[in-house]
Amino acid sequence: MSEIDIEWIKLSELKTEPKNPKKHDIEKIMLSIERFGFINPFIKNYDTGKLLAGHGRKQALELMKKKGLTIPEQLKEEDGDWLVPVVSGVNIESEKDALAYLVADNRLVELGGWNAPELLEAIEQITDSTPDLEDIGLADEEVEALYVDDGPLDTAQENTEPKEFNIYFDMFFENDYQQEMFYRFLEHLKTKYPGDTIAERLDNHILDMIKDG
Repeated sequence: MSEIDIEWIKLSELKTEPKNPKKHDIEKIMLSIERFGFINPFIKNYDTGKLLAGHGRKQALELMKKKGLTIPEQLKEEDGDWLVPVVSGVNIESEKDALAYLVADNRLVELGGWNAPELLEAIEQITDSTPDLEDIGLADEEVEALYVDDGPLDTAQENTEPKEFNIYFDMFFENDYQQEMFYRFLEHLKTKYPGDTIAERLDNHILDMIKDG
């Protein structure tokens, strides 16, 4: 078992796992790196040299380099190539276990969900510096889904407890397809029904279903 260490490796020499099932929004990752810098190092498997974490970040850096963008200040440059920090010493000998880790590393984060009131409060605090929340991965439909009948949680009030008629809930999806279909449904409601909130649109949708039934 090797000791955990940080190596500096050429971006072009990083070995990816061809069987990695995770898809990535490369443009969003690239925007995040441009704004915040390269904060999260890669992790490679000591036994195979393949990445255990960082496939999307590798693609984003490659795209940045291809576009001629400035190298993130946390990285180094050598002979025209970018050197990136890689956590080494992690040893998963079984190929199946390595693939299982790839899935777990991404999926377990997705399953965590969000604390809706605290997320709303965070959104209220960052809107000045981040007017377009899609830049940090929050689609308009996702943000709208956090709103309730009386609008977002008012963080300016001393009492930050939700009002009695505000109901918050966490929604979990089994896969990306279910999540995408839910956001499409919200867009459909927004287009078809009047009202300022999702609750109003759902009310109208349910009433239509009752009438048609």
